[in-house]
Amino acid sequence: MRVHDIPDTPEMRAKIDAAQAEALASLGVDPKVVAVSEDGLRTVDDLEHSFEWWYFDMQFDDGSTLVATFNTKPHTGPDGPLDPSVLVIYHGSDGTKIRAGVNHPRSEFSAAADGCDVRVGPNTVRGDLARYRLHLEDAGIKADLTLERHAPSWRPGAGITYYDSAHKQQLGWVVPVPYGTVHGTVAVDGGEPHRVTGSGYHDHNWGNREMSAGLDHWYWGRAHIGDFTVVYVRMTTKGHFGLGALNIPTFMLTKGEELITDDMLPLRLETRGDVPGPGHQTYPTELDWTWKSGRGSVSMQVRNVEMIEALDMSRPHHGFTHNALHMFEHPMYYDFNADMELHVDLDGIHETVRGRTLFEKMMFR
Repeated sequence: MRVHDIPDTPEMRAKIDAAQAEALASLGVDPKVVAVSEDGLRTVDDLEHSFEWWYFDMQFDDGSTLVATFNTKPHTGPDGPLDPSVLVIYHGSDGTKIRAGVNHPRSEFSAAADGCDVRVGPNTVRGDLARYRLHLEDAGIKADLTLERHAPSWRPGAGITYYDSAHKQQLGWVVPVPYGTVHGTVAVDGGEPHRVTGSGYHDHNWGNREMSAGLDHWYWGRAHIGDFTVVYVRMTTKGHFGLGALNIPTFMLTKGEELITDDMLPLRLETRGDVPGPGHQTYPTELDWTWKSGRGSVSMQVRNVEMIEALDMSRPHHGFTHNALHMFEHPMYYDFNADMELHVDLDGIHETVRGRTLFEKMMFR
């Protein structure tokens, strides 16, 4: 399959700027400021034909990690009634591993439209961009945690990718907490709560089209190293009818509370050393991300990749046509920890820092 990067040309930038301006005006959002309401329920007017989730991941100082995702329904099936669930993934410093998606009745789901206030069964999260309080009580985990933001809330442009010219089919993304500190208590399998401190991240996604219809795979990652916070993405579209595929990048770099750049077009990715993974998919063991413009450059070398989760995202398909279109697909989600070396030579900043990054590869094929 032929894959092309979006060319970084004045003509392409003009097209993207015009499309973003139109989307910002249509949505009524500030191009530079994320509003509290953007972390509220965005699919309130179309719950039967959309999906939505609020994602949190936390790395604690004792070496344990916790991921919690509040879902209105699976993103692989936007059409249909609400099917609320919470996905909990916990890795304890003692080797304990918990991974469970717990479904709850529709009557036990609620979400506010004016800000993040979500309930799925006994699990709740409330927040105002600056601070979030999570209560988890599923899958053998009972946790009460507070996440406090220490990097600016952010969205890439209007935060919307449209799949059609009428702007009816869409995928939305906003990052209320690119980096924050977390503290609270966690109890495992009915044990005594123990206090935890560490760092965390939160983003929010929604859409009304099955993502596998247009996307082949994506890489997403984040890191907080030294004073820098970075969020990096590359989505690769499907190459229908031999027309080739397109790489769509997204990038954010901050230092402390200051946004250094979120110019996406210069971002490029090279991968090497692919090895087999679960579900008949592969993943790279070396990733080199580069960003170069007239302002300077940024590079991220990702090494010593360690898989921490592999989720089979396939689901039954119904009807002859649907089966024929998807019969060769086996979507898989891989989650990784890795070492990162970050070089920043941009706007008078000249630094090299080393630390850890969390990244994922989501495959729809």
